[in-house]
Amino acid sequence: MTRLTSLWIASAAALVALTGCVKETRPVPLLQATQATTEIPADQLLDVGVHIFNPGIPKEVEEDPDLADKTRIYPDIRKAEARYFAMQLRDTLEGTGNWGTARVVPATVVNFDVTVDGRIVESTGTTLKLAITATDAAGRIWIDRKIYEDRADTRAYKDGYNSDRDPFENVYVAIADDLLAVRKTKTAAELANIRRISELRFANEFAPVAFSQYLAQDGKSGQYRVLRLPADDDVLLQRIRQIRERDYGMIDTVSENYAAFSEKLAEPYTGWRRYTYDEITAEEKLKKQARTRMALGAAAVAAAVFVPDDCQSQTCDRASSVARYGAVAGGVAAVISGYRKNEETKIHVESLKEISNSFQSEAAPLVVDVEGRTLRLTGTAEEQYAEWRKLLHELYREETGLVPTAPAADTTKPGAQAGGAG
Repeated sequence: MTRLTSLWIASAAALVALTGCVKETRPVPLLQATQATTEIPADQLLDVGVHIFNPGIPKEVEEDPDLADKTRIYPDIRKAEARYFAMQLRDTLEGTGNWGTARVVPATVVNFDVTVDGRIVESTGTTLKLAITATDAAGRIWIDRKIYEDRADTRAYKDGYNSDRDPFENVYVAIADDLLAVRKTKTAAELANIRRISELRFANEFAPVAFSQYLAQDGKSGQYRVLRLPADDDVLLQRIRQIRERDYGMIDTVSENYAAFSEKLAEPYTGWRRYTYDEITAEEKLKKQARTRMALGAAAVAAAVFVPDDCQSQTCDRASSVARYGAVAGGVAAVISGYRKNEETKIHVESLKEISNSFQSEAAPLVVDVEGRTLRLTGTAEEQYAEWRKLLHELYREETGLVPTAPAADTTKPGAQAGGAG
């Protein structure tokens, strides 16, 4: 191959770099959560409490808002997602028929048969990654900080898509199926025991003197076991059950309002996801194109400058000059195109920021009234629930004359347990 031929090739390569192609992402498979095929006995139906997820906002992003654009972690959006994702998982669980009642609750609500905690590791329009932990009332771990990750089903982002399926439904399906797989390893007696422990833990919170004799907690593992059972017609137990029903009523109200919040959020959030998906994929494509164009452009310019003139005829000399000029022109054009692509990337980032700010205005908190009390369901919902538990303790004291040992202030502490063993 002659140097003249090499020069022409370099020029052509630089010009080819000016064009790009968009590759369609292959749709992800539509997975469905395993459905119940037979009726499950009532004493084996486990109620599930899904805690509002940890938004997973790094401290440095909280302290420096400018990092939000670089990390694509927008605190207000993450906090909204923490509720939204929990609701999506609850809906998936409830739709299977494999569980009792599934509720989304503040993190301080711990007296469920099975409790699910989640942390958002990554959330964009293209990818969702969650870290999930699940434990039962006996303190046994079902899922231990397992990472669930999938890419978006882009069909949900297309205009005219008439399904309510979430772009990341496969993530929730995987979690639901893993929970079911663990539940299937439990015997009927073990499932019934989990429900008994859940009730005794609640009772122990309100009347530890009366109920600590029935339940013990291992100091090392933290697991609970039943020592013996109170009589089913025990008067104090009946009162505790009435109070628990009131508590369930409040929890249902909180969960229903989280559901309303998620329903209100769905449309703007799907739009935000769609546009961020477009922004991210476009930005990644532009960066790749910019790097390629600048590299090929620089190579073409270098080829034109450094290729020596070794022609032996006037015709060859003219052709070499034309080729050299073409390579320089094409190379410079490619470099300029690369810089333009970088500028377009900046525009996309600004667009992403504007869309995020718009979304934040949509994710307004809800205000509800429960038994004469106004509750503002924001990021501090746990404090509102703590006030409710304080009222429950007051009601219990009025009805029984006994003083519970779990003060309302303690319920705001992560992992606070009601009443100890012994």
